[in-house]
Amino acid sequence: MSTPAITAPTGVRRTPRFRVNFPIKLFANVQQRRCAIQGRSHDLSMLGMAIYIPAELESGQTVQIEFVIPNTNQRLGVNAIVRNSQGFRCGVEFQNLTPLDESGLTKLCAKLEAEAASNPPA
Repeated sequence: MSTPAITAPTGVRRTPRFRVNFPIKLFANVQQRRCAIQGRSHDLSMLGMAIYIPAELESGQTVQIEFVIPNTNQRLGVNAIVRNSQGFRCGVEFQNLTPLDESGLTKLCAKLEAEAASNPPA
């Protein structure tokens, strides 16, 4: 008798997301042209982020995103894959993070988690 496969529930995130709002710059091919597009972050995790940019991207598209970690001078430049795109809102998954980028994200997410714990929603 075989054991049924166990699957993870849908909608469960692998890492916590934190609400953020800081400027980003995205580099991507849009309509066969290499573009640098200014945008804003919406939420962030160790694995990716949601952003708002004035362009529509394709799911599966590779992009580069630059941003400065808030309250620091550390600039991150990360590669990412567009996982979903609805109008001007995109969800991207980080790819091949450098140790420096991973360290910066780890510190930022730990800080955001501590802030969320000390300011629970009402």
